[in-house]
Amino acid sequence: MAQRKNSKSHSKKEGKMIPVEHKNGKRTEGGGGAAAEGGPKFSMFTWFVVLSLLGVWSSVAVVYFDIVDYDSVIARTQEFRMNFSEVLQGKLAAYDTDGDGDFDVEDAKVLLDR
Repeated sequence: MAQRKNSKSHSKKEGKMIPVEHKNGKRTEGGGGAAAEGGPKFSMFTWFVVLSLLGVWSSVAVVYFDIVDYDSVIARTQEFRMNFSEVLQGKLAAYDTDGDGDFDVEDAKVLLDR
């Protein structure tokens, strides 16, 4: 009958973990890799690239699948521009130096003494 090896009789390997050298030349403290350090670490550049790609591909999807009605967007933009211009002209009427009813470059030159 063959002798059975008892797992308790074998001595355990009590050697220290040898630090593993990574591509960037840094060594890990415990040899445990990313798990010992609290998870994988990513640089700011990596996050910038990921967010940039998400933005680009979202834009591509909007254009490709024709998600936005561009005519209504342009109409709203022009309406906003006209409303904003009217409001701004009303606020700047106090600075109208030449009396033509609007604030323009000539008024700014007079106010800035140029």
